[in-house]
Amino acid sequence: MSADTVEDSAPPRPTVFLSYASEDRTAAQRIRDALPGFGMEVWYDESDLVGGDAWDQKIRGQIRACDYFMPVISAHTEARHEGYFRREWRLAVERTLDMADDHVFLLPVVIDATTEAGARVPDKFRAVQWLRVPDGQPTAALEAVCRRLVSGESAPRPSTERPRPKSGKAGGTAPRSFPSFPVEEPGQRTRFWFQVGGWLLQSAWTGFRRLPKWVRVCVYLWFAIFLMTLWGHSGPDTSADLSATQARKLRQIAASHPGNWTAADTAKLIAQIAQQIPAEAIDADSANAPVLAIPFGSPTGDAAAQKLAGSVFTQVYGRLAIARHGRVALDSEPLPTLDASAAASQGRAHHSTYALFGDISGSAPNEQLTVKIVSVADGSTSWSKSYPVAGADAADIAADVSAHVPSPSDDDD
Repeated sequence: MSADTVEDSAPPRPTVFLSYASEDRTAAQRIRDALPGFGMEVWYDESDLVGGDAWDQKIRGQIRACDYFMPVISAHTEARHEGYFRREWRLAVERTLDMADDHVFLLPVVIDATTEAGARVPDKFRAVQWLRVPDGQPTAALEAVCRRLVSGESAPRPSTERPRPKSGKAGGTAPRSFPSFPVEEPGQRTRFWFQVGGWLLQSAWTGFRRLPKWVRVCVYLWFAIFLMTLWGHSGPDTSADLSATQARKLRQIAASHPGNWTAADTAKLIAQIAQQIPAEAIDADSANAPVLAIPFGSPTGDAAAQKLAGSVFTQVYGRLAIARHGRVALDSEPLPTLDASAAASQGRAHHSTYALFGDISGSAPNEQLTVKIVSVADGSTSWSKSYPVAGADAADIAADVSAHVPSPSDDDD
């Protein structure tokens, strides 16, 4: 038998498609140069600068026909959101859908310190064992895998579970690696800075996870205490919260004052609310009342606006008077205008610290109820808010307003 006949009868070399990011070309070339020595034929593209349908179809055809697919994974592939190599990866994964689960097709290689945990690769890549080929320099492990594949021996099967990282302690876990710093691509400066922000957050979290467990527990506890303290100081004043029975009674009282506010309404309201205050409560019109409540104004002839203003005010005053045992003074009639100076003057006449007043202004459907709380000492506005009249719920507005009235402890300071 001649040498030519022996050569013709030799089985063809297994083909491997080498997929890489352009930044990893040098390392990929080292792998390309080494694989033929291990018995593999390499399909390797160096024409990334040459586009066109023919080039794309050639790549697709090679991925469909190759025996093995070897993606080169690195910090560069991690940093890039886009790249033709990701299309190649996807095409390779799609081809595995027609393969048996125990058939070896994907041969991922890592050329730097990139880890499997959280790597930006298809899930199928994590189902097989990765080969470490630092900077593309061939290793004994790479040669062994290639030799087995060429000889037809059983190659490494897809792993059913991710290998456990090694550590110095039995049963421990390896420290998490810090993410690779992103690479700025031409024309992608804004995206690059977003990536830098994400890199900083990931690095900070990785550094925190590397701290001893007792340190992390202390940080968690401190943060929980901080949040509870912050809520305690910044949360709304709940001193004017009512029972369901009291809230229902206030709505009934408010419904009985549908018209324009008069001095008679004030007297009637004082009598009605007094019945809801405990017997030991201070007189609602006492000189010791830190807050003066002035009935809310509304446009003349606008029955709906008048009813809403009266209903909200009745419930605001009722909430405060019940919660503060009557230590809320009540003025007789609304102010002619939404004037902070006039409200402060009325407050001084009642020896109060704060004056609460409001008024409905504008025309439908843009009418608004504006409520203000002013400091009697200088007429400055302590709090103010406007509520749309259309579709307004008087009870909800009253609860919000009363929650912002300075509490008795603030009054005493």
